This record gives sequence, structure tokens and C-alpha cells, in this order.
Amino acid sequence: MALTFQALYDKVPNGIKDKFLIKKRDRAIEIVKQKIELENKKITEIDYDTLEGLIEKEESKLSNEQLKTILITVLTAEGLVHLIEM
Repeated sequence: MALTFQALYDKVPNGIKDKFLIKKRDRAIEIVKQKIELENKKITEIDYDTLEGLIEKEESKLSNEQLKTILITVLTAEGLVHLIEM
């Protein structure tokens, strides 16, 4: 039986959760950068608060499957793949 994102996340040590949250934010930032580029704008043209709001919006739009993939990537990099199979 495959683990759900939440079941897997609940097993992960706090230090790994922190790394996961950083990767999740990085992914949201990548998405925002792509959208800004598609609008032929530069990041420097957008004020900090607007940019922060866009990033938070993209973070909340990441699906459970995307989050699970990010978390599995972090676990693999940390050598904690055994948590996936528990």
C-alpha cells in the first residue's frame, strides 16, 4: 500500500521537514519566476510583498503528489529511503 503524503510527512524527523519546506518554497519560487518571465517582466519590477504573495499562492497550489515527490527526493538525498517503505 502506497503511503499518502501526510502519512509519510508524519514519519519524517523535524530536521528533514525543514529541508522539505525549503525545497517546497524553492519549487514555488521557480514557478513564480517562470510566470514572471512569460509576462516579459523582471523580478526587480515587482515589489517584495507582491512577490511574497505570489510565492505563497504557488506553495498552496502544489498538489499532494508534487509534495510527496519533493519529500521523497529530500529523503533520498539524506539516505532515509527506508522511511518510504515503512
